[in-house]
Amino acid sequence: MADITVRKMPFEWPDDLPILASTDDVSGSCELVGFSLTMPHLEPYLIRTMRVGGQQATDPTIAEDMKNFSAQEAQHHRNHSLVNKIVRNKLSPETAAQVEEIEAELEADYREFTKDKSLQFNLAYAEGFEAMTLSMALARFDNPREGMDPEWGRLMQWHLAEEVEHRTVTFDAYDHLFGSYFYRLRVGVWAQKHFMSYVLRLARCVQQDFTEPGDGKTKGGGWELLKKQWSSGFLPRYLKTLPPWYNPAKIEIPQGIRDMWAAYDELAVSADEA
Repeated sequence: MADITVRKMPFEWPDDLPILASTDDVSGSCELVGFSLTMPHLEPYLIRTMRVGGQQATDPTIAEDMKNFSAQEAQHHRNHSLVNKIVRNKLSPETAAQVEEIEAELEADYREFTKDKSLQFNLAYAEGFEAMTLSMALARFDNPREGMDPEWGRLMQWHLAEEVEHRTVTFDAYDHLFGSYFYRLRVGVWAQKHFMSYVLRLARCVQQDFTEPGDGKTKGGGWELLKKQWSSGFLPRYLKTLPPWYNPAKIEIPQGIRDMWAAYDELAVSADEA
């Protein structure tokens, strides 16, 4: 059973939250905004998938884990939605309109997946996303960004800590209900490409407000991106998710991340008692 705590965090996001988490890294900051903008569309899709999968699961432990996973995702949805509203209000009208169009496309994709795709596809997509973000989270905690706006840092540290906490759920659910490694790998890699294409589209759109036309393009591929992902620690971790022997339950979680979970537990409980 996954050890998942559903926390209602007492976060309040200030109106003066900057669009850019770091003025020294416009491209990376816009990618972070792009990631945040996708969340209110991805997370309901994951919750819908878990709801359908939980109804078919015959293992009550896995079904309970799927329920708790969804409850954590609902809290992520709430906080990213609040942050995104602040960000959208600060974008130029032209950029905000373009962002809205891209988000509508993403929402339509996820609605179509829920309606027309199989549960196996949707669970494999969910696991592809979770394997990627687990690698991202562990790499980020190994190599924290310096100089990030504290509010953006608070949002992402909490979100990524909980990504690590519920790391086994989609893997276990897919394995329990279907178990086909090659299908999971094929759909999972496609899912990662699909999701990241939207993150980068949104990032390039937001970056228009901070660069002159043709300058400072968001890095979406090539040798420089490969070097960046390797040096950050993401790519070495990600490659370990691809072989058939990968299982997120086998990954050793650093004590520092476990300490974060405990601190968030106390913060959430204190807020409930207030």
